[in-house]
Amino acid sequence: QKIQRADPSFTPDGFLGGARAAFESIVQAFAAGDLRSLKPLLSETVFDQFRQVVKTRETAGQTLETTLVGIDKADIIEADMRDRTAVVTVSFRSEQVNVIRDKDGNAVEGDATHVDRITDIWTFARNTRSRDPNWTLIATRSPN
Repeated sequence: QKIQRADPSFTPDGFLGGARAAFESIVQAFAAGDLRSLKPLLSETVFDQFRQVVKTRETAGQTLETTLVGIDKADIIEADMRDRTAVVTVSFRSEQVNVIRDKDGNAVEGDATHVDRITDIWTFARNTRSRDPNWTLIATRSPN
């Protein structure tokens, strides 16, 4: 309700639709090591964390193959206003196939034939006074 007062165009369903699309885009760009696509979607802190993982992978001569089979569930678990900034946390449950391969294409982690059920908790933020309608990913974590 606080977010809707600050931004009358905000609806939980509309937000979740955008959050699902962002999740897919970010997961795929991260797997591809596409830092240029990630930069406008992430806060500086999250971008730095993602960039470090991508650079470590590149230095080791490894690649990440991710197949996002689907998002089973996306639920808003927290929402609040911090001054003029709307902050919304979403729990995503997805099915993914993740394999890290060495420079020769050998799997060093993961299994290309196994679908993992993964829960990610992502927090998005947006200045409600901004003309930019896009949200930024400001934190990621796994459930406790």
